Parts: sequence; structure tokens; C-alpha cells
Amino acid sequence: MMEPCDVLGAMTGVFAVVCCWLSAVFPTHLSPVMAASVNMTRQDVLEILIVNSSTYNARIAPDYEQDHATTVDVQIYVLSIDTVNEQSMDYSLHIYLRQRWVDPRLQFMNYSRAVWLELDAKLMSKVWVPDTFFRNEKKGEFHIVTVPNRLMHLYRNGTIYYSMRLSVLLSCHMKLQKYPLDVQKCPILIASYGYTTENIIYRWIDHKPIDYQDNLQLSQYTLVGESLDNCTKTYKETGSFSCVRADFILKRDVGFYIIQVYVPSVLIVILSWVSFWLDIEAIPARISLGVLTVLTMTTQSSGARSSLPRVSYVKAIDVWMATCLFFVFASLLEFAYINVLARRRMPYQCFGTPESMETSPGANGSHHSRTDGDRTEKHRLARQNSQAVRFYGKSGARYCDRMARFVFPLAFVMFNMTYWLIYVFVEFD
Repeated sequence: MMEPCDVLGAMTGVFAVVCCWLSAVFPTHLSPVMAASVNMTRQDVLEILIVNSSTYNARIAPDYEQDHATTVDVQIYVLSIDTVNEQSMDYSLHIYLRQRWVDPRLQFMNYSRAVWLELDAKLMSKVWVPDTFFRNEKKGEFHIVTVPNRLMHLYRNGTIYYSMRLSVLLSCHMKLQKYPLDVQKCPILIASYGYTTENIIYRWIDHKPIDYQDNLQLSQYTLVGESLDNCTKTYKETGSFSCVRADFILKRDVGFYIIQVYVPSVLIVILSWVSFWLDIEAIPARISLGVLTVLTMTTQSSGARSSLPRVSYVKAIDVWMATCLFFVFASLLEFAYINVLARRRMPYQCFGTPESMETSPGANGSHHSRTDGDRTEKHRLARQNSQAVRFYGKSGARYCDRMARFVFPLAFVMFNMTYWLIYVFVEFD
């Protein structure tokens, strides 16, 4: 016959077994008092919630049966911005995409005292995750060396923290009117592909929605900052889809273009002015110098624009190259003009010269009959003729060369002032 103490111990054991069985089979119906008395291991909690759960369905959104959508907080950690291509108008990113949402079905406050549970990559497939995609993506890649680069933490209140490592190529429509003195805004658009706003709503996380790796550097740009926006879009056929947008503000470093484009073109223009100091008789030297600078300027202009898309509007680099080519070509035209001017004789005087007046039959056959007024008129016409000689012949050609030595540099300096003031300080729409 069993003692009362033995009977009481047996009943306590049976009660404990029943409690464990109920917590395993009916986890959502276990009372807080009964569950609190059971301190399960992390493995047991995962077995109950995900692996052997009869109530959790990873194919159904957390709030699918509710009257509100699941809010997904998004954060992007930028590891690197690799390339920015103006010709194809895209840029590549290496990022951590971090998402956070609440799934009430995965609460384990009554099962364990653990703050969070870390899930293996193979177990993540059994947990519901948002169908996030990049709306402006051209190409993407998951990193799987040596294992899939994904992370998932499950917190006590059902909050899920999900992170993955990605490399994406995103489109970026660039405005190149101020190239290479431009500032570009390259967007990244994150949205749901299959769930409308009735089931998923995206929003940026409150603290540092866009974070960067320390010492992040770009080859041709300076990362000024970013701007955040909402890009939710409604489609007529399928409905409204939640979307968040971030624009990376990239300022182009002009140092490369100063060295490779602006300084060489300025030197070529100055070289074309050397012909103004050469003698007008040095025709082969001036022609060779003029033609050489024109061809060099044309070649450099083609090379500077070879890596740019064929857009229909005028860019800052086009204005610069076209103006430099104009100055070089004008120097060549100036030589052609003075060459013609040096070979040009005095224009024919329609109403006579002092010499013609001396032999004119209207002088009554006598040179001694001239008055003092005739002598005065003769000297006036002589002065006019001497001034006219200044603009014809070799003296006129040399005078044009002397004027060009001041006019060309002054005009080029004025163009530079206007160019840099407009393209550096004026904002284009």
C-alpha cells in the first residue's frame, strides 16, 4: 500500500508531464502562470514556435487576418559605392539590407528568459519575411561565400531583425547640364513586390536609416549626404504598393578634369596666341602653329566627351571645348586676315590725290597759280593718306597683330569669369 507522500509525489510528476505536453502541443493556449514555471532551452523554444508548430505558417503575413498592415522598418548600411557610370547611367552598391518587423505568433516571453534567439540560415526559410525588392535595380547578387550571408534574430515580443548582404546595380538618371561641375542624386527604391499597402507598409528606421562604413571613399565623387522620401505608388491594375526612397547626393570631384581637360585646353589656347608675336613674313610657321592647335583642340574635345551619353542638351564641358576651339580657330583666321591685309595696296582715290592735282588740266597750265588754300588742302589730304596707310599693307598687318595680343587674352579671361560663375554658383533645374 502506497504512502500518502508517495501518492502526492506521483501526482506532482504527472502534473508536470501534462504541463510540458500541453505547452508543446498547445503553446498559444498555455496560461502565463503555467508557462512561467517552465524555463525552456532555446532549442525547445524554436522547436515549439517554428519547427514543430501546428499554428505558425510562414506563407502567411503576420497580420494577414487583422485590420492593419505589418510595418517593416528598413535600414541600409553602405559598405561601399563602387562605380558611378555616366554612360549607362547606373551605380553599384555593396550594402547590408536590414529589416525589422513584429510577428506576434513568435512571441516567447512565457517560454524562456532569453533576450533573443539567433536563427540558423537553414531555419530562416521557415520564417515569414517580406518580399522586398529594389524598384530601380538592374542587377543584383546575394553573397553566399562561404555560407549565405544572412542574419536573423528573434526577440521575446515577436520582433524579428533580418539582415542580408547584397551587391546591387541600380539605375540613376543623371542630369549632366553642369558636367563635370555637377552634383548627382542617385536613388535607391525599396518596395514590396507582391503585398499591397493592406498587408505591408515600409518606413525608414528612426535612428540612422542610412549608415556608412568608416572611411568610405569614392574615386570620382564626394558623398555629401542623403535625402529620404516616400515613393508609394498606385497601379491601376494591382493596387497601391508601399515604397521608401533614399537619394545619395554625390558631388563630382573636379580635380581630375582640371588636370586632364581644363589646364591642357587653356595651354593650347595660349599656344595659339604665339602666332601674334611671329613676323607676318613667317607664313609657314604661323600656318603650322594654327593648324596644329586646331587639330589638337578638336582631338581633346572628342576625347573628353567619349565617355558621356549622347544627350540632346548642352553640357558645361561642351561649352568649354567649343569656346576654346573658337579661340584657336579665330587665331588662325586672324593670320589669314593679316596675310591678305599685308598684300593689299592703297585704295584708289576717286576724286584725285595731290599728285593728280599737280598734273590736272584744270590748273590753267601754270603751277605758280596755286593759292595758299590749295596748299592747305594738299597737306590735309596727305595726312589722311598717311593715316590710311596704317590700316593697309604690312604696317596695317602689324597693327592688327598688336591689337590681337590684347584683345584675345582679355576676351578669354572674360569668358572664364562668366563660365565659372555660372556653372559653379547657378543651379540648373
